[in-house]
Amino acid sequence: MDKIGVFVCHCGSNIASTVDVRKVVEEIKKYPGVEHCENYVYMCSEPGQQLIKDKIKEKGLDAVIVAACSPTLHETTFRKACQSVGLNPYKFESANIREHCSWVHSDMKRATAKAVKIVETLVEKIKQNEELTPISIPVTRRALVVGGGIAGIQTSIDIANSGYEVILVEKDSSIGGHMIQLSETFPTLDCSQCILTPKMVEAGHHPNIKLYSYSEVEDVSGYIGNFKVKIKKKPRSVDFDKCTGCGDCMTNCPIHYEAQIPPVPKYSDGIDPDKVKELDKIMKKYTVGKEEVPDKEMLILIMQDINLQYNYLPDYALKYLSEKLDIPLTSIYHAATFYTAFSLTPRGDHLVKVCMGTACHARGASRILEEFERQLQIKHGETTPDKKFTLETVNCLGCCALAPVAVIDDDYFMMTPNKVGTLLKKYSKE
Repeated sequence: MDKIGVFVCHCGSNIASTVDVRKVVEEIKKYPGVEHCENYVYMCSEPGQQLIKDKIKEKGLDAVIVAACSPTLHETTFRKACQSVGLNPYKFESANIREHCSWVHSDMKRATAKAVKIVETLVEKIKQNEELTPISIPVTRRALVVGGGIAGIQTSIDIANSGYEVILVEKDSSIGGHMIQLSETFPTLDCSQCILTPKMVEAGHHPNIKLYSYSEVEDVSGYIGNFKVKIKKKPRSVDFDKCTGCGDCMTNCPIHYEAQIPPVPKYSDGIDPDKVKELDKIMKKYTVGKEEVPDKEMLILIMQDINLQYNYLPDYALKYLSEKLDIPLTSIYHAATFYTAFSLTPRGDHLVKVCMGTACHARGASRILEEFERQLQIKHGETTPDKKFTLETVNCLGCCALAPVAVIDDDYFMMTPNKVGTLLKKYSKE
């Protein structure tokens, strides 16, 4: 039978304030199989570790238990201490009587009894422990990345740039994932294609990346460092060894599908005729030649004029534009929501924009915004009850040298909190 040594830690007052450490030692000394048991204030300290080493040699201990804090903290510490004097590190066990006992109890009697039970459990466990020896196994220095979205692409590039071969598997016909389908990305509103396309090209041409598109992982076997993966390549109906990417196969394919685009609904019947006349007047200057219908390419300019006329983009105006220009309403709304200059809700007579760009923010733009909110008694993005002012924030106004800056209508102002009241009084009179 193994000679088991048990060492109980006070952990300062973390354990000793709730657990009667000496009582634990007295009880464990009586437990079958325990050759030696004692306590120490800080077992993880250098003197504490030396105490364990000395007792292993002195008593000829075959197994050691330290009753202290969580094994995630000092299990490695104590294993190395045991190993340094010839004890197999896997003949060590850590009994957690701090997080699992002293820290969750206030009754010393009950906590002490529980600590004894925890240690006894570990004594029984360590009796069954076997001496283990770490083994070395060869590792195939190759990585498999499943999924060719932005995360999979970047991961593959990072690993490949480190000099390792990467197998990138994507179930769809092209990498890019959902991000490449987006028009702009948070928080900078950059177009996703501008960010992702260079990475897609790099992944597709990197000498260390082998790309399996239109493929799926069917089976994974093996173990760490030596996995075997079965990849199913879906039928492509194309011999990629001969394919040059000319596209003639698409032209000569006997099967053709034509997109069925529903006609744009007729919205004008439900709009006030006077409003229709106003919108026609705005669009008239964007007609080409003798045509009465404005050019589709003039959409943004027309929307700018409508926004200027009404101080926002009315819903009926967007629907009329959709009908008049034969553009899907979703595309109209896409443009209306992309540009911050446009608003889909009515604004006040005066539009106040506070720049929150880096330069302005560093020079106190937040205090300027707070002062506007205080004096107007609204939050940014809201309009005052009298419809006089609308308060908004923008990422950059392009005049960092004047920071902090605010714009009221088309007028730019280099701001301080004291100027807010003066400007609001001026524009209130107007």
